[in-house]
Amino acid sequence: MAEVLFSDPLLVPIALGSAGCDVDWKGFPTVTDVARSRTRRALIGGVVALTLGACAGTSLAGIDPPPTAPGIATDAPRLTAGETDKHVCAYSYHRIRQLTEFGTAAGRDFDCALVYNNASPDWANWERPWFVIHGDPNFNWANWKNAAPGRRLIITQALIPSGLTSDWRARGASGQFDDHDRALATNLVAAGIGDSIIRLSHEANGTWTLDGLGNDPARYGSWKAFWARTVRVMRSVPGAHFRFDWTINAPYRAIPFDEYYPGDDVVDIVGADVYDFWAGPGPAPTNPIRRWRAQYDQAGGLGALIQYGKLHGKPLSIPEWGISAVGSKGGAGDNAYFVDAMAGVVANNVTAYHSYFESKTDVNMLLTDAPRSLAAYRRHFGSRGDLVG
Repeated sequence: MAEVLFSDPLLVPIALGSAGCDVDWKGFPTVTDVARSRTRRALIGGVVALTLGACAGTSLAGIDPPPTAPGIATDAPRLTAGETDKHVCAYSYHRIRQLTEFGTAAGRDFDCALVYNNASPDWANWERPWFVIHGDPNFNWANWKNAAPGRRLIITQALIPSGLTSDWRARGASGQFDDHDRALATNLVAAGIGDSIIRLSHEANGTWTLDGLGNDPARYGSWKAFWARTVRVMRSVPGAHFRFDWTINAPYRAIPFDEYYPGDDVVDIVGADVYDFWAGPGPAPTNPIRRWRAQYDQAGGLGALIQYGKLHGKPLSIPEWGISAVGSKGGAGDNAYFVDAMAGVVANNVTAYHSYFESKTDVNMLLTDAPRSLAAYRRHFGSRGDLVG
């Protein structure tokens, strides 16, 4: 027999299971237990005895557990249930049938979907998003949302359409685009989706979006002012009950958050898009525990964003998250530990929602192509998962 000391009971089943151990799960606290426990400190510091022979020779001695996000602060802001219910959402390549198929594989019926209106060629299309007017039922997400009570849409909304002059940030901040913002909000309300979460100008710290910060710090102030003005105009429309999500790409370009945070009065949720790729420095750790710890602690990464949200009294979101294929930006492939660790983040923080990105790109891979990760997802987020209900 050997004993391994963990600083958090949540990490025991996660670490042992991810290391390939044959773990008797009975008696271990689930993520739900830890999240809900009012005496969480009494659980911390437990010593777990395990038979190393049951781990196929794997030794966990000396492996540091990954950090879990800090627990819910006692001075957390007063938030509505809808802002803190850890809602399980998904992106399904904008196809409703694919969302249903993913739900079958994931062991749940998804009632929350992520969509994008970030590639409009002109203001007319920007004001009237494609997912509101599409003639194919497989793509009309407004109809899908309104077809059953309790469904939600997370709308990824660009600040502008393409084709504008480079001074668009200053022009927007001065109010030149207010009429367009008002028209967009009016159309969303008329379509029955005026209660959507709007993640406005997502991943603005990136360099691949048409409406981001850009590379000139002198323009960051105009971008912030434009973002805030857009929120105020959209909120002014009768029937609008939007929530606005300020989402970064973690940990790309670790720009100090204060330089582009629009303000507590206009931000309802702070979010981070998180993928299991490796941004360096150096080679990616091969041990999944150390890999997660390094990812979490990177400058401008998820850990920093969580702390920033707490400082501002805002709930967390993870609007995009996913595993990454081997060879794709340092991806680890079917990495169940990454799924377990993300579940720990959701469990231990005031979380509005999270959304798995079930669409193959150059960064992520499908859960349905990753049996171990899919099993971990079902264990946490399936209809009977330990983070559901």
